[in-house]
Amino acid sequence: MKELFLALWIAQGADMATTVVGLNRGCAELNPLYRSTSVPAMVAVKGASTFTITALAWGAKKKGHTRQAKVMLWTGIIVGAGAAGWNLMQLPHC
Repeated sequence: MKELFLALWIAQGADMATTVVGLNRGCAELNPLYRSTSVPAMVAVKGASTFTITALAWGAKKKGHTRQAKVMLWTGIIVGAGAAGWNLMQLPHC
């Protein structure tokens, strides 16, 4: 289970890193949460949202709801990794 918590932070970090690279190359941000905000603000929002997923999953796990915790973590991992993959595909077009 520890691996899932780590994978969540890696996937979300990869999304943030590829977003910053894309913005530096002239790509446009499509996520309305981040549009027209500074990079530090984007990092703060990403960190807060990832921390929230972590806290909710941790709480579910501690209450014995392991399946729900795994669903939350896997959802965050898939979304983060998917967004990072999308960003990487867009980089050549910026």
